[in-house]
Amino acid sequence: MDLIELLRSVGRNIVDGIRRNKLPTCLSLFALTLATAFALTSDFDERPRYRKFMLPEFQKAENQFLAVMHEAEQERDERWRLLYFLEAHRRAKNVLQVIRSERPMTPEGRKAQSELIRYYELVDEELAIIRTEMSNRDDSYDYIGEWKRTNTQLLPIRQRWQDWVTAPPR
Repeated sequence: MDLIELLRSVGRNIVDGIRRNKLPTCLSLFALTLATAFALTSDFDERPRYRKFMLPEFQKAENQFLAVMHEAEQERDERWRLLYFLEAHRRAKNVLQVIRSERPMTPEGRKAQSELIRYYELVDEELAIIRTEMSNRDDSYDYIGEWKRTNTQLLPIRQRWQDWVTAPPR
């Protein structure tokens, strides 16, 4: 019975406080209702914030990966080409880590970023497969050509993210 009496006492105090402070209570309730309505119906576009804060980090990591992969493609010495390729794989993993470290707020942003994450997960997987094939085959294996073919197939996944980022504001 003590708990029930305590709850009744608390309830009476709340009702009494509301009765004595009608104006602040009404204004607070109005503000809560209005803020909730705006929060649930607003069409927030986070792309400007995304472009300003997240995109530069992604581009920096991605440019490092692409630069090393370009060096691997341009290199004539096979040993250096292999080292550049291995470094590019490590940098692709770094890009994936950087992308996963950021979390967009809107469902559209999360969906678009999940496409970019999916792209780099597949890039990482494909580079690992190419590296395995390199160790299983003879020296004539064209791993750079295989990477180019694979990347061509994967680029439409990345393009969905790119379309979201570059879309004009609503």
